[in-house]
Amino acid sequence: MSEPNRSLRGGSEAVEPVSIVRGADRVLCEERGVGAPEAIYGAECFHCGQLSPLFDDDALPVAVWCLQHSQQEPTHTRYLARTERHWRVEPRPEEREGGGDGRASPVGAFLERTAGPAFVGVMCLLTAAAGLLPALTT
Repeated sequence: MSEPNRSLRGGSEAVEPVSIVRGADRVLCEERGVGAPEAIYGAECFHCGQLSPLFDDDALPVAVWCLQHSQQEPTHTRYLARTERHWRVEPRPEEREGGGDGRASPVGAFLERTAGPAFVGVMCLLTAAAGLLPALTT
């Protein structure tokens, strides 16, 4: 197995959560609490639907199961491999520490919502204009 999981809160070792997606006021992150495996692996035979056992933090036993199942049933050669992970939604880290009422400032929230889309829009316009330049120079 991999290194033991560490608790996010309490204890001597606090681990910063690994962000997957950040929202306006919440963050989806991987669960790294005590007892939560990094990943859970399994497989399903496409032909008969038989499921492999699930294994924490190790895909090799699932691969061996697929090979053994195929040896027992030679026509069963396609499998759906699954990897499951534990996720958790938390308040954004800066809001946990920041104090106040936990909401982002109106200016900061506005910039977060508009700066990304505005940049993409400007880049699209510049790309379209660059495509028209050869037509204008002839």
